[in-house]
Amino acid sequence: MYHQPLHSLCAQNSNTISLNSYDLCVSYVEEHDEDTVEFPHSHPGKYEIYYVIDGIMDFMVENKVYTMTAGNFLFLNQGVLHETVYHPNQKKHYLTIVFTLQKRASPIYYNGLDEYEKSHMEAFFNLMLKKTHIIGNDQDSCGDYVQEMLQEFNAKRWGWFYKLQFLYTSFILDIIRNFVTSTQTFSLGANKNLPIEITKYLHFNYQNPDLSLQDIADHFYLSPRHANRLFKEFFGASLSKTLTQYRVSYSKNYLIDTNHSIEEIAEKVGFGSASTLSRLFKEVEGITISEWRYRYSKQMSQENSVREP
Repeated sequence: MYHQPLHSLCAQNSNTISLNSYDLCVSYVEEHDEDTVEFPHSHPGKYEIYYVIDGIMDFMVENKVYTMTAGNFLFLNQGVLHETVYHPNQKKHYLTIVFTLQKRASPIYYNGLDEYEKSHMEAFFNLMLKKTHIIGNDQDSCGDYVQEMLQEFNAKRWGWFYKLQFLYTSFILDIIRNFVTSTQTFSLGANKNLPIEITKYLHFNYQNPDLSLQDIADHFYLSPRHANRLFKEFFGASLSKTLTQYRVSYSKNYLIDTNHSIEEIAEKVGFGSASTLSRLFKEVEGITISEWRYRYSKQMSQENSVREP
């Protein structure tokens, strides 16, 4: 009796992958061979990829037949009528994956990555407004992901369902890279991961005793509240406490490398007075400057004695 074999590679109920500002929702992944018989169909609201792993196969897309071989892919826009043309005994091995890209209500991270996502996703969506389907040759070795999917799904080692999600994502993104080129995306210049950029700004400007949250926000064209929120969401710490931590940490270099007074060190690391440095040093380190210097001196003496023959 002839029938279509079932080779599902889709882990049910675990196929929504968050891409910061978008959700990649994979609803169907299946491996097929020459025994697969299809009927004309479409997927309203969903994209579909056919990837030829081995053999030769014919596709009917909008009443036109296309022949594809190993390493070729067919990327179908939403709701496009299609089917594979069945030829008994025509050896073939291929993968199908059906998915959607859905805009999230808000990004997971507020770190500048959403700007990149917006430009790259717009390039993809704008291109797909002009295309019903795209046929291409895989330039990114996507077949390797297929083999890994098969291995993970069959072996089911610890965390296999997570691995499948990563493989789905990598496969889809690399297929899209074959036809959405860098010239179709917006140039954003250097990467602006804002919380990281803010830390760099603090490192370069901590010596300024007048440095304020407003100064930091103005430099990055943000409101003070927004700047502090972005920083805290990324690092779990406030900007003011981080600035204090930097100043206290840098003061240790002067404490061990120079004979500067506490007043001089306080001025060099951006504190208004020696008393402020002393108070915040103890608040951060849990001990006074004198106690810290003693402990450090004792530690160095012990290390030096160990090194001596």
